[in-house]
Amino acid sequence: MSDELDETEAGATGVVAMVLPFATAIAALVLGAVLGVAIGWVAKPAETTEIQVPRELTAAELAEACAPQLEETVGELEEAQNKVAFLEKEVDARDQRVKELEEESKRRPSTSSASGSGRNLARELAQAKADLAEAEEQLVIARAEKERLVIELTETKQELAVTKVKLDEQIVKTEHAKEDALVNKWYRFINESQLEICERGNRKKLGKCRETVQATLMTNTRRDRFAHCVRSGQAMPTVRELEKNGTLPDFSEMIDEEQKQTKGWYLLLCDPTLPERDDGFLNEEHLPSTARTGTN
Repeated sequence: MSDELDETEAGATGVVAMVLPFATAIAALVLGAVLGVAIGWVAKPAETTEIQVPRELTAAELAEACAPQLEETVGELEEAQNKVAFLEKEVDARDQRVKELEEESKRRPSTSSASGSGRNLARELAQAKADLAEAEEQLVIARAEKERLVIELTETKQELAVTKVKLDEQIVKTEHAKEDALVNKWYRFINESQLEICERGNRKKLGKCRETVQATLMTNTRRDRFAHCVRSGQAMPTVRELEKNGTLPDFSEMIDEEQKQTKGWYLLLCDPTLPERDDGFLNEEHLPSTARTGTN
């Protein structure tokens, strides 16, 4: 019986040990979600397309619904385990007392059973057996309560796991929404730069100019520096024409002085030393492509 009790208690203890770190991870995730869900730093694209971020859960709702329930169940289970451990020791002690009295009764001569001491021993043995039966009954009830709490805690853990999956999915949707907005900003910047630099000329000349602007701007290096400006909350890069005898502003560079279409034009960027916002949404897989597109 003792081995079975140890195994049951060890299993329950394992559940508590497994769930407590899980609860801590959920709390940390909730805090991260509060910081990550805000996407106000993303401006509207040129077409004023607003990206809607679907949302089913909030961090406050998650914490309010799950944390108190988990804490209460864990506390009740710890109390139930302590009660079971106490009653197990009590049953062992009372069982040992019954065995001692039975052995003593066997050692006494049968002629002494009718004596006063014999009757006292019989009464003591009967009381010890009754006490043992009472302790065993309480132990059965305590074990059933502990088992119920183990099941409840397991179900709570499963509910938290489902909630965590939903929250992870929401974070991914939010991340994609941010990066989609970055992609829109990038292509808007390319189109506006083509219109700014290529103002005049026939259709063929304008087409060649736009191809040149696109080729010089759509590089991985410039794309990454553009993304940094957006992610750090600074002004979006722009293209400007350098005035005669003018000097380049800080954080700017000539676009390409070798090409006549872009000669005299510079790219105004942003401070590369400023940190990007710590949103956790710096997924390089969603950066805009630098592959050449057709001219407009």
